[in-house]
Amino acid sequence: MQIITTRKVNCKDCHRCLRVCPVKAIGINQGRARVLDDKCILCGQCVTECPQHAKRLISHVPVIQESIANGRKAVLSLGSSFLGLFPEYTPNQLVSAIKALGFSAVEETATGAEAVSLLYRKLVRNTDKTVISSNCPVIVNIVKKYYPNLVHHLAPIVSPMMAHGRILKQKFGADAFVVFAGPCMAKFAEHNEQQSIDAVMTFVQLRQWLNRHRYENNAGIAGDSYKPEPLGNARFFPLAGGILKSFMNFDILDTEIIAVDGIDECIEVFDSLSRGEIKPRFIEAFSCKGGCIGGPAGGSTQPMPVRRLKAIEYANSVDKKVLWQIPEELDFSCVHLPDPVQVVEPSEEEIKEILHQIGKFTRADEKNCGACGYNTCREKAVAVYSGLAETEMCMPYMRSKAESFASIIVENSLNGIIAVNEKMIIQELNPAVKQMFSLKKDMEKGHNLAEFIDCSDFVAAANYGYKVISKRIEYPEYGIITEQMIVPVPEHSLVIGVISNVTDDEKRTQEWQKMKEETVAKASEIINKQMQVAQEIAGLLGETTAETKSALLELMWVLKGKEDK
Repeated sequence: MQIITTRKVNCKDCHRCLRVCPVKAIGINQGRARVLDDKCILCGQCVTECPQHAKRLISHVPVIQESIANGRKAVLSLGSSFLGLFPEYTPNQLVSAIKALGFSAVEETATGAEAVSLLYRKLVRNTDKTVISSNCPVIVNIVKKYYPNLVHHLAPIVSPMMAHGRILKQKFGADAFVVFAGPCMAKFAEHNEQQSIDAVMTFVQLRQWLNRHRYENNAGIAGDSYKPEPLGNARFFPLAGGILKSFMNFDILDTEIIAVDGIDECIEVFDSLSRGEIKPRFIEAFSCKGGCIGGPAGGSTQPMPVRRLKAIEYANSVDKKVLWQIPEELDFSCVHLPDPVQVVEPSEEEIKEILHQIGKFTRADEKNCGACGYNTCREKAVAVYSGLAETEMCMPYMRSKAESFASIIVENSLNGIIAVNEKMIIQELNPAVKQMFSLKKDMEKGHNLAEFIDCSDFVAAANYGYKVISKRIEYPEYGIITEQMIVPVPEHSLVIGVISNVTDDEKRTQEWQKMKEETVAKASEIINKQMQVAQEIAGLLGETTAETKSALLELMWVLKGKEDK
């Protein structure tokens, strides 16, 4: 199952995840991003930086809740950075609140860190080769995937989380449901590799669960009689420099020791180590700035110095136990195997062909602006070749293409297009508007529009924001009739006019109107004549009918008279 997924509906043409990804483990298809699992180091930057919240982290919370509901003994391993990232709780309050969720016990992962620190001390003492700390899963992923030649330098020791998981399984029984909570997203993948942790939560997910539980139960923040276990300096483990403090007297000027935090800085160190430029005894490497207290899923809004101070104060306030013993029956060793990323290397000709598709024919054309998310144009071309990027991701190219396309449309438009500033000085115009109004003087950029036409509508648009839509204006001096749309663009202090020459349309309209009027007059004349003829016919018919009636009456009287005789 993927640790980080993308909601495609929320992801479109942003490329921010690609820009922040230190190893470019993002593929782009139809403008939408996806995480490439084989390249991803699970640093979590794509999740935290996504402005649309399209990147989603897996959640084990439902599984944890189901296990608790089914009656399993749930035990929480609380990441050692908790105090710097839960300022709203005291240790007592936080432990009490977590137990209220259904956990049978809560213990600090610092116990596992104590075991790891003792093993680091022994390892560094008994080896001549450089040792890279293996407590940070992101660092382990970087080395395995991108520096496979350095894998043998990784300490063959599990992380504090895994070590504590084994300790808890021994203490509470193999059937105990052990959950780790911390600020790291990479722990989700790490727990799958070694089965001493059953589920993982980030501090963000834990805080959401705690807040929801308090709201549903209308509960306040209560205290508990929590007493931290006395340890050595293991509680400094989540801080930059804390690993070294836990097992050796660290001098920041010691040339045999390197403490580095931040992915870019770690990569720089690994590059130097690969080239043989450095050969320290021990490298303490954290992927997050400041150490685990800078984790991507810590959820704290407090500044880093405040988080660090709180964590240090807590570590110093707890009783120390110098001689902490590692349980003999537990094995905290592990084997790190290289898992190199497969890189496709196109030929120089293939790279040039892709660059040519986006208008880059010379080195000067390669802006290397990084807007696409890649550091260089050539790096992006390789990604296009590998099917991980699209040519349309090049912002300068797409902008140039859009401007060129728009310019072609404007230049060849049959409508006149003109842009003036608030003082009515012409800023841009196309050939069509020149043809309309260049009679005695050619209209050009830099001229005042008032020299050519009445620009009162343009002035009203500039001063008052008035918009003119489909207004007909006649210019007898130019022999044209126009239909105009005038739109103010206040954010650029411009007024845009789109002017259509409708003179021919107007002439056709007038001719059609005249034709209709002539047709109506002709029809009226014909109708009048027809009416006159009809009246004459009716008159003639009336006279004939009267004469016929008279003759018939006379005939009837004659016949009647004969019958009487």
